Parts: sequence; structure tokens; C-alpha cells
Amino acid sequence: MFYGQKDLAIDDKSRLVLPSLFRDEFKGPTCYASLGMDGCIEIYPEEIYLERAKKITNLNDFDPKARQVKRTFLSNTFSVQIDSHNRILLPKPLALKTKVGKKVVVVGMFDHLEIWDSEIFASNAEAAESTFSEDAMELNLN
Repeated sequence: MFYGQKDLAIDDKSRLVLPSLFRDEFKGPTCYASLGMDGCIEIYPEEIYLERAKKITNLNDFDPKARQVKRTFLSNTFSVQIDSHNRILLPKPLALKTKVGKKVVVVGMFDHLEIWDSEIFASNAEAAESTFSEDAMELNLN
């Protein structure tokens, strides 16, 4: 289970060291990086990615929205290896699309991680935290 957040830096070779807080949830050397819904990079352990991909690939190919979701998800997903130093190489297309710079925030999202550019995350978090109570009430989380 992933939770919490960690401020990290991307090295000159576009690698990110997975912090020990999150490392144990990855069962093997392969994980998947995908374009997130809100402008971040999502990192999935292999078994979680395969579950999510199965749901998406089972969408109806005769529905234009389903095809677009499937196409966007699959074309923006990359298999990534965790090296012996617990680093992952962030795919360049995802880094460009999400504007991830050298300073990032890695956020635990229960079954996956989100990687955000630090400035973008701070801006989004400030807005989200200011309406947190109201949003939770609207979603009946009380």
C-alpha cells in the first residue's frame, strides 16, 4: 500500500531513486509508467498495472470514447526496469507531457505512485486542500 509523499530529485540521466517508503511494494524488477489523469506520471507495480490494463482493454471497441481511453492509456504506457540501485528511468515522452523537471514529489495513491513536478504539485495541492472538507462531504465521505 502506497501512502504519503516524498520530495526527490531526478538525476541527469532522468532516473528517480524509489524511496524506501515505497520500494517494498514492488515485487519484481518491472513496473509500468503511464500518463496520469491530472498531469502526472503514474507508476504501477506489474500486477496492479496488469489488472488496470485488463479493465481498460476490455472496454467496448465499438464505443468511440472507449477506443480513445484505450488508445491514450496504452500509447502512453512504458515498461520500466528497477535497477540494482532502486532507480527507474522516467520515459522522456511522459516527462515532457507532464512537465516533470528536476525536482519532483512522489505521492502514494494506495495501489500506485504519482510523480509530479514539484511546483505543479504544490499549486494543485494548495487548491485541493482548500476545498478538501467540502469535496469530501460532496462525495459522502463523512
